[in-house]
Amino acid sequence: MHTASSRCLVGIVLTLISLCAAAASNTIDEASPFIAKANKEWEAAIQTGDADALSRPYHEDGVFIGPDGNAVRGRAAIRAMYAGRAAAKTRIVSATIQSEGRVAASADEVYEWGSGWMVVQSADGTKAKRGGRYLTVWHRQPDGTWVITRNLAL
Repeated sequence: MHTASSRCLVGIVLTLISLCAAAASNTIDEASPFIAKANKEWEAAIQTGDADALSRPYHEDGVFIGPDGNAVRGRAAIRAMYAGRAAAKTRIVSATIQSEGRVAASADEVYEWGSGWMVVQSADGTKAKRGGRYLTVWHRQPDGTWVITRNLAL
Protein backbone atom coordinates (compact mmCIF):
# COMPACT_ATOMS: atom_id res chain seq x y z
CA MET A 1 0.00 0.00 0.00
CA HIS A 2 2.81 2.40 0.86
CA THR A 3 4.43 1.74 -2.53
CA ALA A 4 1.19 2.36 -4.45
CA SER A 5 0.58 5.70 -2.72
CA SER A 6 4.21 6.69 -3.31
CA ARG A 7 3.84 5.90 -7.01
CA CYS A 8 0.63 7.91 -7.14
CA LEU A 9 2.30 10.89 -5.47
CA VAL A 10 5.30 10.66 -7.83
CA GLY A 11 2.90 10.50 -10.78
CA ILE A 12 1.06 13.60 -9.60
CA VAL A 13 4.31 15.51 -9.06
CA LEU A 14 5.61 14.54 -12.50
CA THR A 15 2.33 15.59 -14.10
CA LEU A 16 2.47 18.97 -12.36
CA ILE A 17 6.09 19.47 -13.42
CA SER A 18 5.14 18.59 -17.00
CA LEU A 19 2.24 21.06 -16.97
CA CYS A 20 4.45 23.83 -15.55
CA ALA A 21 7.13 23.14 -18.18
CA ALA A 22 4.52 23.31 -20.96
CA ALA A 23 3.16 26.61 -19.61
CA ALA A 24 6.69 28.05 -19.37
CA SER A 25 7.42 26.92 -22.92
CA ASN A 26 4.24 28.64 -24.16
CA THR A 27 5.19 31.85 -22.34
CA ILE A 28 8.65 31.86 -23.91
CA ASP A 29 7.16 31.08 -27.34
CA GLU A 30 4.76 34.01 -26.99
CA ALA A 31 7.49 36.45 -25.93
CA SER A 32 10.15 35.32 -28.41
CA PRO A 33 8.89 37.19 -31.52
CA PHE A 34 8.86 40.47 -29.56
CA ILE A 35 12.34 39.81 -28.19
CA ALA A 36 13.76 38.85 -31.60
CA LYS A 37 12.22 41.94 -33.23
CA ALA A 38 13.57 44.29 -30.56
CA ASN A 39 17.04 42.74 -30.74
CA LYS A 40 17.16 43.00 -34.53
CA GLU A 41 15.93 46.60 -34.44
CA TRP A 42 18.54 47.46 -31.78
CA GLU A 43 21.35 46.24 -34.06
CA ALA A 44 20.29 48.69 -36.78
CA ALA A 45 19.11 51.57 -34.58
CA ILE A 46 22.25 51.74 -32.42
CA GLN A 47 24.25 52.35 -35.61
CA THR A 48 21.96 55.09 -36.90
CA GLY A 49 21.34 56.66 -33.50
CA ASP A 50 17.57 56.20 -33.78
CA ALA A 51 16.65 56.93 -30.14
CA ASP A 52 12.94 56.34 -30.80
CA ALA A 53 13.57 52.81 -32.07
CA LEU A 54 16.05 52.09 -29.28
CA SER A 55 13.60 53.12 -26.55
CA ARG A 56 10.43 51.71 -28.14
CA PRO A 57 10.62 48.23 -26.56
CA TYR A 58 10.76 49.67 -23.02
CA HIS A 59 7.78 49.95 -20.72
CA GLU A 60 6.90 53.54 -19.90
CA ASP A 61 8.42 52.97 -16.44
CA GLY A 62 11.22 50.66 -17.66
CA VAL A 63 14.72 50.85 -16.23
CA PHE A 64 18.06 50.62 -18.05
CA ILE A 65 21.03 49.89 -15.80
CA GLY A 66 24.37 50.57 -17.46
CA PRO A 67 27.64 48.74 -16.90
CA ASP A 68 28.61 51.48 -14.44
CA GLY A 69 25.57 50.67 -12.30
CA ASN A 70 23.75 53.93 -13.05
CA ALA A 71 20.04 53.52 -13.64
CA VAL A 72 18.02 55.42 -16.23
CA ARG A 73 14.32 55.30 -15.35
CA GLY A 74 11.43 55.65 -17.77
CA ARG A 75 11.14 55.33 -21.54
CA ALA A 76 11.53 59.09 -22.07
CA ALA A 77 14.78 59.16 -20.08
CA ILE A 78 16.05 56.06 -21.88
CA ARG A 79 15.26 57.76 -25.19
CA ALA A 80 17.20 60.85 -24.05
CA MET A 81 20.13 58.65 -23.01
CA TYR A 82 20.29 57.07 -26.47
CA ALA A 83 19.87 60.47 -28.16
CA GLY A 84 22.85 61.74 -26.14
CA ARG A 85 24.95 58.80 -27.24
CA ALA A 86 24.10 59.53 -30.87
CA ALA A 87 25.59 63.02 -30.45
CA ALA A 88 28.95 61.60 -29.28
CA LYS A 89 32.04 62.03 -31.41
CA THR A 90 32.26 58.28 -32.05
CA ARG A 91 30.42 56.30 -34.69
CA ILE A 92 29.10 52.79 -34.25
CA VAL A 93 30.07 50.90 -37.39
CA SER A 94 28.59 47.50 -36.47
CA ALA A 95 26.51 45.95 -33.72
CA THR A 96 25.23 42.51 -32.81
CA ILE A 97 23.10 40.97 -30.10
CA GLN A 98 23.42 37.29 -29.28
CA SER A 99 20.48 36.12 -27.20
CA GLU A 100 21.75 33.09 -25.31
CA GLY A 101 18.81 32.03 -23.20
CA ARG A 102 15.31 32.69 -21.97
CA VAL A 103 13.36 31.43 -19.00
CA ALA A 104 9.77 32.09 -17.96
CA ALA A 105 9.69 33.52 -14.45
CA SER A 106 5.88 33.56 -14.53
CA ALA A 107 3.09 33.50 -17.12
CA ASP A 108 3.77 37.18 -17.82
CA GLU A 109 7.54 37.52 -17.32
CA VAL A 110 10.49 36.21 -19.29
CA TYR A 111 14.14 36.69 -18.39
CA GLU A 112 16.48 36.89 -21.38
CA TRP A 113 20.27 36.94 -21.28
CA GLY A 114 23.07 37.16 -23.79
CA SER A 115 25.66 39.59 -25.08
CA GLY A 116 25.68 42.74 -27.17
CA TRP A 117 28.71 44.08 -29.01
CA MET A 118 29.49 47.20 -31.00
CA VAL A 119 32.48 48.29 -33.02
CA VAL A 120 32.97 51.98 -32.32
CA GLN A 121 35.07 54.27 -34.50
CA SER A 122 36.49 57.49 -33.07
CA ALA A 123 37.02 60.71 -35.02
CA ASP A 124 40.64 59.71 -35.74
CA GLY A 125 39.52 56.40 -37.28
CA THR A 126 40.53 54.19 -34.35
CA LYS A 127 38.14 51.27 -33.84
CA ALA A 128 37.33 49.54 -30.56
CA LYS A 129 34.99 46.74 -29.60
CA ARG A 130 32.60 47.62 -26.76
CA GLY A 131 29.79 45.83 -25.07
CA GLY A 132 29.26 42.81 -22.92
CA ARG A 133 26.66 40.63 -21.31
CA TYR A 134 23.09 41.64 -20.50
CA LEU A 135 20.05 40.44 -18.57
CA THR A 136 16.63 41.70 -19.64
CA VAL A 137 13.25 41.28 -17.98
CA TRP A 138 10.36 41.22 -20.45
CA HIS A 139 6.77 41.65 -19.27
CA ARG A 140 3.53 40.81 -21.09
CA GLN A 141 1.12 43.75 -21.33
CA PRO A 142 -2.68 43.32 -21.11
CA ASP A 143 -2.89 43.65 -24.92
CA GLY A 144 -0.48 40.70 -25.37
CA THR A 145 2.59 42.71 -26.37
CA TRP A 146 5.88 42.29 -24.51
CA VAL A 147 7.99 45.18 -23.21
CA ILE A 148 11.24 45.58 -21.29
CA THR A 149 10.76 46.45 -17.63
CA ARG A 150 14.42 46.05 -16.63
CA ASN A 151 17.56 45.87 -18.73
CA LEU A 152 20.91 45.30 -17.06
CA ALA A 153 24.03 45.83 -19.16
CA LEU A 154 26.92 44.05 -17.48
